[in-house]
Amino acid sequence: MRRLAIAVSIIGAVAFAALLAWGLTFGSAVVQAQTPTPTPTEEADETPAADETPTVAPEFCGPVFPTTFAGTVTIDGVPAADGTTITALDSDGVSWATASTSGGSYSMDVPATMPVTEPCFPGGTISFTCDGASATETGSATGGLKDLNLTCGPIATAEPTPEPTVEPTPTVEPTPTAAPPTGMGGMSGDGGFMWWPLALAAAAITSVAGLFTARWARR
Repeated sequence: MRRLAIAVSIIGAVAFAALLAWGLTFGSAVVQAQTPTPTPTEEADETPAADETPTVAPEFCGPVFPTTFAGTVTIDGVPAADGTTITALDSDGVSWATASTSGGSYSMDVPATMPVTEPCFPGGTISFTCDGASATETGSATGGLKDLNLTCGPIATAEPTPEPTVEPTPTVEPTPTAAPPTGMGGMSGDGGFMWWPLALAAAAITSVAGLFTARWARR
């Protein structure tokens, strides 16, 4: 009986030491971060087909007799420089002819070409511009030759548009990721083995075996 108690005591001590070493070395489990499953992106609906618009045959324009306008051009009180562009516009602002000045004079047919299909030349009152500056005088497109001296104001110079100031984009510092906690071998969901209860059981067996050994030695 004495030998059995001593053997049990030795086995319990060895089991306790082995479980303690195993638990400290391999019992800790690292919580692995779960990678979230990406949500599939819904495919965009196909663009619905545009309604087909029925094709309408264009209407043909009637015959037009051009009107020839000619005369001098004065800009801001002085004869226009050679190469100044004179533009003839209808009441809707549509251009029908252009000409360049030479020797302070101009000459143009309005309309410059005969439209066959829409838009057709409306005729009526014709206004003029000198390099974009409106002329004071207007003419009537009724056909034939018409003398019309044009007087324009100073040509406006477009001011350069200031470039917008682009604010620098602030740099976002990445948020530090905390290291996952490690367990001490518990069964709290971290996947570790419960080695501590086994180690305590081995220690208890060792203590009981020691008590039996001491008691037997007194006999």
